[in-house]
Amino acid sequence: MPTASPVLTRRFRDIVARIGAAFRQQREIDAQRALRRYRHLLEQPHETLLLSEIIPASNEEDISGNAYGSDAREHAGRPKFERA
Repeated sequence: MPTASPVLTRRFRDIVARIGAAFRQQREIDAQRALRRYRHLLEQPHETLLLSEIIPASNEEDISGNAYGSDAREHAGRPKFERA
C-alpha cells in the first residue's frame, strides 16, 4: 500500500489547520455579535422593584365586584330572596 509523500501530508495538515482557524475565528465573531445583540438581557437590573410596585394592591372596588360585574355594595340594603 503506497504512503503519501511528506510534502502532501504537510499540505493536507496545513489546509486542515487553516480551516480549523477559520472556524474558530468565525465562532468568535458570532459570539461577539450575540453579546452585542443581547447585552441588555445580560445586564443586572440597576434597582430591584418591590412586588407591590409590580402588581398594584387590590382596592375595595376590585374585591367587591364579582364575575358578572355587579357591585356587592349596591345590594347591601336590599332584602335577599329566600327559597320557598
